[in-house]
Amino acid sequence: MAILTKYVSKDRPEFAVYIEDDDKVCYAYLWKEKKIVGDIWLYNSAPTPSEPEWHQKENLPFLNAAEFVNENLEPFNAWSPVEVIWDFSEEIVANIFQGSRLIAKLTEGSCLGWSPLK
Repeated sequence: MAILTKYVSKDRPEFAVYIEDDDKVCYAYLWKEKKIVGDIWLYNSAPTPSEPEWHQKENLPFLNAAEFVNENLEPFNAWSPVEVIWDFSEEIVANIFQGSRLIAKLTEGSCLGWSPLK
């Protein structure tokens, strides 16, 4: 079952983060005014492939290959403590936390964003 969770900025509601797990892979997408402006891989739900599958567009969204996975998180569920903290000081940054751990950062124009998991 696919899971889609939306986190809208209270200060700048034109910005939102969508986290989508389609039972294959989980990505977070930064949206601005209903358009994706950044994304980041969070984890593979399906088994991690040994070789990248990026050369086959029909495999979208792509699983991250083993050589690019430092850590594969357990899939999120309704009770996962996921939070997005926004920083609008110098550039728009959506900091994604699981519990107290920073797992990803998204900025406008970052495709792929930053994560210690990859």
